[in-house]
Amino acid sequence: MAQLLSVVAELHAKTGKEEDLRRALLALIEPTRREEGCVQYDLHVHTNDAGRFVFYENWVSKEHLDRHLASEHLTRFRGLAEELLSEAPRVETYSRID
Repeated sequence: MAQLLSVVAELHAKTGKEEDLRRALLALIEPTRREEGCVQYDLHVHTNDAGRFVFYENWVSKEHLDRHLASEHLTRFRGLAEELLSEAPRVETYSRID
């Protein structure tokens, strides 16, 4: 089995922008899942805070992730980020060890 690149991206909405952020993040799912190299792209919301979201992603390679990061839909989302996010997203990558 090929080694996947896992990504955890945490995003926090500005107060009052929780639903706007949720809609913007949901709009990323369909086009991202169609991208070459995308194995998994799942959005989660915190159980006690409707303004905290996490994407859990798996990509075939760093090159595929880099293409995703340069995609039109993600670029468009970054244009909304200042209006919707209370802080910069925290994005970390991981390699599975077992």
